[in-house]
Amino acid sequence: MTFNASGLNNLPDLLSDAVDAGATAFTLFDRITIPAGGATRFEIPSAEGVEPFNTIQGVVMHSQKRRAFWSTTEPREGNPPECSSEDGVRGIGSPGGSCKECPHSQWGSAPGDGRGKACKETQQLFILRDGEALPVALSLPPSSLGVFQQYVTRLTREQASIKTVVTEFSLEKQSSANGIAYSRINCKAIEAIDDDSARLIRGVSQTLGPLVAGELAGGDSYNELPEVSGRIVDQIDATTVESKSPPSAATTETGGAPTAPDAIFETLNSLVNDLGVPAETLADYVAETYDGRSYMTLTTKEVLATIAWLTENYTSDK
Repeated sequence: MTFNASGLNNLPDLLSDAVDAGATAFTLFDRITIPAGGATRFEIPSAEGVEPFNTIQGVVMHSQKRRAFWSTTEPREGNPPECSSEDGVRGIGSPGGSCKECPHSQWGSAPGDGRGKACKETQQLFILRDGEALPVALSLPPSSLGVFQQYVTRLTREQASIKTVVTEFSLEKQSSANGIAYSRINCKAIEAIDDDSARLIRGVSQTLGPLVAGELAGGDSYNELPEVSGRIVDQIDATTVESKSPPSAATTETGGAPTAPDAIFETLNSLVNDLGVPAETLADYVAETYDGRSYMTLTTKEVLATIAWLTENYTSDK
């Protein structure tokens, strides 16, 4: 398989036509969500209707964090959040302001169990599929964030980029500590794309930021795509990068200190399983505490601090 990104060459004209026809930043991208109840098939919109797929394959052109807050634990379908953030940094609505300082973004603010956060974080992946001109938007819930972050970390360790490989996304059924079934994403690298496609995707991805943020105005010009310079990642062995298997050695360096050895991570994973801590809770805590990193990049000292936090906040009798 050779990934075909040539549709992006027609994107300026296609965008102009779409805007003339009334398209907005919100309607430009078909949106795909992770199904509820442990389902393992994606529902993907097409010109012929919605079709079920076992996997999604494509290149992640752009990724953006978002937050949403509802004061009720069971918001009605179609009810807009009372506060939301398009960048995961600053909220608009009530209460609005800095997400980092917001009381609804703190651990223990979630109603019910009192451990998680009342304000939910998601991540939107804009995935260009083979032969298409616009990406689809896949929304990752908190339970899938850690898996995606681990996958990106392993690509980085192998000197690859999420924008230069074809990724296959699939779903697997999981159960929470309370026995509630849910669907979680899996990520696997299929192949590296050629250098010309990588340059084209990197260039167009710089245009996606303003579109995704809702800053598209009807008078914007699409006659030119930005030039991109920089090293394009060489071909990688696609079979070695998979989110299910842990890295054989801890080689990534963070802030000058090596990541913790595998044995330390195994201790952390065992504790998480024993205490029934949701995967999204661990991913959220690590990302917020350590500047957006995934837990697989933590140093020994950071892992031990995370273990201490888990022990302090989660006990088997809670």
